[in-house]
Formats: sequence, structure tokens, C-alpha cells
Amino acid sequence: MAGQASRPYIYLAVVAIIAIIVVAAVLATRQQVAPPEETATTPTQITKISFYTWWAGLERFAIDALIGNFTERTGISVEKTAVPGGAGVNAKFAIIALIMAGKPPAAFQVHCGPEIISYFAAAPNGADDFVDLTDVAKEIDITQTPPGQACMLSGKFYSLPVNLHRANLIFMNKELLDRYGIDPPRTLEELVAAAKKLKENGVPGMVQAGADLFTVLHLWEQIFLAVAGPEKFIEFMYGTLDPNDPSLREATEVFLELVDTFPDNWASLDWTSAVDVVVKGNGAFHVDGDWVVGLIYNVYPDTVMCPIDDVTPDCDIIVAPFPGTEGIYNMVIDAVAVPKGPEASAGVEFAKFFASREGQRIFNPLKGSIADYPDIPPDIYPTTIQKWEVEEYKRSRSQVFSLTHGALFSDVWQKLLQQAVVLAETKAVDLWYRTLTEALPAERQQWEASGFIMGTKENPFAGYLPPWASG
Repeated sequence: MAGQASRPYIYLAVVAIIAIIVVAAVLATRQQVAPPEETATTPTQITKISFYTWWAGLERFAIDALIGNFTERTGISVEKTAVPGGAGVNAKFAIIALIMAGKPPAAFQVHCGPEIISYFAAAPNGADDFVDLTDVAKEIDITQTPPGQACMLSGKFYSLPVNLHRANLIFMNKELLDRYGIDPPRTLEELVAAAKKLKENGVPGMVQAGADLFTVLHLWEQIFLAVAGPEKFIEFMYGTLDPNDPSLREATEVFLELVDTFPDNWASLDWTSAVDVVVKGNGAFHVDGDWVVGLIYNVYPDTVMCPIDDVTPDCDIIVAPFPGTEGIYNMVIDAVAVPKGPEASAGVEFAKFFASREGQRIFNPLKGSIADYPDIPPDIYPTTIQKWEVEEYKRSRSQVFSLTHGALFSDVWQKLLQQAVVLAETKAVDLWYRTLTEALPAERQQWEASGFIMGTKENPFAGYLPPWASG
């Protein structure tokens, strides 16, 4: 058990070493080829910029299309430094190291919310080391969109949203459900019963991925959302939830029941491999965000996806809100931030194009997400699921912000990420509860120290004003 428990720490240590090597190579290259800083002050003087992203795998179709159009439009080529690892597991190390070294890229991918505040803490001059993009946000008319309001930090934009993903989705293999006489589950109780029945018949019920860590915490998060509801979920984000709240234990108990139905090799799977297991009928359920839609559309073109409310005879994969979270949109918002530096002016131009209606119309159809602008018609999307998601968002009664994908400060996020895998491996619930007890006040303290809230005091995100902002 000790060897299993230490595996996430070893993994992150290896990641950190890789990040140092990557950063050293990048810095050496820039020292050889970068023009003097004083000559790189305006977009017209820059012909090539760097952009850090974790879209290194099969999601590259979308970012490559966006970059190609930007280069054609501006004449500025974009050197994409892709650091693999879903949810920025690896990219974060490399980007923070570059910022601290004083050699930032022109722009980098980040999630809206406290994730960008974590970069402020690492930078020598805090938020002053990043371009204030508020005027750009107003210019491209994104400030009044719901994701735009979620990306706002006390009324300012330090990153621009480029899409809207939904985290609380479950992907189900219809043929397996039909074979064992299982209706698509709509409640947690039905999901647990279905997963156990499948496992008893030699079929993995729930297929999550341990190799890149994030889908394990992602599953716990959706269970917690179903059990606790949106208000307590937002309190968790701000660290104001009581660590003894019974919803934390209830969510963990359900989580462990589903862990028992994982495939034997779950710890060696990454998220794309987990999706492959379900698409090929070797497992029934996978809980993830709608980036899975983009993956299936691009890699499994003969696989038919359908929403749970419109299951057709030719449907292969049923997509549904995670049981118990219907009517809630658990948002994941990818964004672009621009550090101050020699490439900053061109970085702003890139971020502006990416977040604009034009850029989002190029990017989102291939990414599996939907655009932030509500006036972009759903007919631009190639999949039934994206069109359905546009309507699902319009009908949603609550919006929250994903804990696994941007709503937590980096140190809190890393601990929960690691310990969720340890929990799944060892069932050491006391260690997990101790982690939660430490994580919640740490999250609150960092929010309070930052001085930021999501949205504005007059119009806070999700209608929740944390105690330190109410005075």
C-alpha cells in the first residue's frame, strides 16, 4: 500500500523534472534566436510568438485550426509549445517556471478563476506581471456573457474566455446497457446499481483514468455536486464550506462504491484510453467533460452519440448530465492570458482573436465545447451533443465552476488531485477526510489574501458573495 500511495508524488516529481528540462531548452533557444527586447514592442515587428498549451493530444485539431487562421489573418506565426496532460497537470509547472525565469511566452492557456490567481502568486510582481485585458474584453463584447462574467476577477479580466465546456457529463455504452437490461441511470442510486450489476457480470462499470490523475477527482466532484447541490459546491470553491458537512462523507461513500467497479488497469489509463474502453464496449460508463465529444467526433467518426432525451436506434454512446445534476451546468472555461514581456503586444492580439466571435466559431466546433457568445447559432456545431448542450445551457437553473478544472488554487488542487487517486487505490478514507479538512481553510485563506472574488461585489458569480467581500 505504501508504494501505491507514493505513486502520485513520484509522478509529480518526474513532471517537475521534465518541466525544468523543457524550460531550460526553451530558454536556451530564445537566447540564441530572440531579437533584442527593444525591437519587439508592437505586433507589426513580431513575426513569431510562443503559446503554451496542454492541448497536445487529440484536441490539437481545434487549436491548430485556430492558429492557422490567426497566422493567415495577421502574418504572425505561433509556436505552440504543447505540454501533454489533461487539465494542465503538466503544463502548469512549465509555465510558472518560465514566468519566474523572466522569459514568459506571448500567451498561455489557463482556466478562468483562481487558477490564474495562482500565477500571480508565483510572479515577481503579482498581477502587475500580467496584461489587464479588461478593455479588450469590452471591445470584443464578451463581458456580459455568462462565461465572461465567471472569468471576471473583481471586475477585471486577466484572461479571456475562449469556450464553454460542461464537466458534469456521463458517457454510456448503449449496447452494453441493452445487453444487460439496464436503463440509462438518472439517479446516483441507479448508477451505482447499474455499475455493480455490470461488474458482477465481468464488465467494468465505471471507467476512470489514473495515469493523468484528473478524471478520478473529476468523478468525486460530480458525485459531490449531486449530493450537496450548487450552493454548497460554490462554498467548497471559496473554502467556506464546513469541513464536517455530511455531504462530503456521503459523496465519498458513493465514490468508493463506484471505484469498486473500475477496470483492473484503471491506474494505467489516461483519459483518452478510458474513452476508448467505453467506445469499444469494454466498459459501460465514463464521467468527464464534453471534450470527450470532440475526441469521439475526431477519432471515432463512425460512433453515433445521442443525448439521453433522444436515444435513437443507431445510437452508440448516450450522453447525459451526471445523475443527480440535471439542470446544473458545471462550467469549465478555457482561457488565454498574456504575461507582460517582449511578445506581449502580439500576445494580446492573439488572445483577442481567439476569444472573439470569429475565433470561437473556428475553435469550438472541433473542440467539443460551445462558444461563449449566446448569439452564435447552434448550427455551426458538427455534433448533435453540442447542439443539445447549447439548449441545455439555456435551460440550466444553476451554473457552478468545476473544482477539478480551475476553481481551486494550485496547491489545494494538487493535493486533492493526488489524494483522490490515493483514496481510490487504498480506500484510506481518514486520509482523504483529513485532506479535505486541510484543503477547505487553505482555499479560503488564499481567496481572502488575493482580495479577489469571481464577478463583482454587486453581481457575484453564482449569486454567492463570500464573507470577506460582504463588508
